[in-house]
Amino acid sequence: MCIAYPGKVLEIDNGMALVETDQRRRRASLLLVPETAVGDWVVVSAGTVLRVLEPEEATEIRTMLDEAARAEAALRGVTPPDGG
Repeated sequence: MCIAYPGKVLEIDNGMALVETDQRRRRASLLLVPETAVGDWVVVSAGTVLRVLEPEEATEIRTMLDEAARAEAALRGVTPPDGG
């Protein structure tokens, strides 16, 4: 299953954003949300920015996903990777 994880926009060039999510950087299209700016928190899925988030909302989503990853790892008896 693929979950869209909030990320922070580090740079923008030619309709593409460099987004950092969970210590990973990837490029994402700004076709759907061209008003995105450097420093914005965004939701990225399938290589496309879907929407801009308020910083508080991004933090809340990240916290929930991190807690879910820890709970799942505990059920499996494994230690989750850092940040998750």
